[in-house]
Amino acid sequence: MRIATLLTTAGLALFGTVVFAQDITYDFDRAANFSRFKTYSWVRGTRVGDDLNHKRIVGAIDAQLASKGLTRNDAASGADLLVAYHASFDRDLQINGSSSGWGPYAFGPGRSGTARVEEILVGTLVVDLVDAKTETIVWRGTATKEINVKANADKRDKEIKKGTEKLFHNYPPQR
Repeated sequence: MRIATLLTTAGLALFGTVVFAQDITYDFDRAANFSRFKTYSWVRGTRVGDDLNHKRIVGAIDAQLASKGLTRNDAASGADLLVAYHASFDRDLQINGSSSGWGPYAFGPGRSGTARVEEILVGTLVVDLVDAKTETIVWRGTATKEINVKANADKRDKEIKKGTEKLFHNYPPQR
């Protein structure tokens, strides 16, 4: 019986690490010639509601695009790519339960249990890269993660930078 309890506890601990992992996906136009994209300009997307986090997101994306050899052009008419980000938030529920007592399953005397429900904020960031000449999306990256609403400014900076690094890991895409 102790082995079953140990395995259950280990499984729940591992599940907890999966829940906090960041989910990253990307998609791209296979016909696009990514080597011809040298400059980019920002266009309107669905931005976050506060200016502090908006600046963090734009700065982190700018840094990643610069690391990929792209140069920011403030005039949209002269840019090869148009960049927009879209942010959305959703609420999810996490249920934590525990039990105590002795005896097999629920039949032993002295068994008791508790459950606690927590609301979790889940954020999704989508970055679109649009070919300025054809006005079609050539690359899209999506990152989804649980948001720590109690995080300080340094932690938020770190999480946004880390998320955008993972997001642009596969840009330009390899064929």
